[in-house]
Parts: sequence; C-alpha cells; structure tokens
Amino acid sequence: MRYSGASLGYQIAAVFGGFAPFVMTALLAATGSAWPVSLYIVAMSAVTFVAVLGIRETFRRDLHQTSWA
Repeated sequence: MRYSGASLGYQIAAVFGGFAPFVMTALLAATGSAWPVSLYIVAMSAVTFVAVLGIRETFRRDLHQTSWA
C-alpha cells in the first residue's frame, strides 16, 4: 500500500509537472514579464508545503494496522 501511494504521487507529479515548462512559457509570452512565472513557482511551492503538512508520520507504526485513525 505504501509503494502504491508513493508511485501514485510520483506519477501524478510527473503528469502535472511535465506541463510546467509549457505553463511558464505561456505566462512569459502572455505577459512579457518574469513575475507571473515567479508567482507560479511560489504557488506550486505553497501547494507542496500544504501537502507535506498533511502527511502523517508512520515511523514505528505497525505495518499490519488497518485503521488510519
């Protein structure tokens, strides 16, 4: 289950992260300024930070435990 979750996260990040250069190029072409690109990077960093805050620590947890409470 842990490997499935890690793999799912990796694959989703690959799909959406793969579009990042296109998004940044479009922002730069549309505005002619680097500020929107910088704001895009800051926004994606904030999303990552919130996601990391939501992760529970599983160190020394019984791997056969079925309840996630």
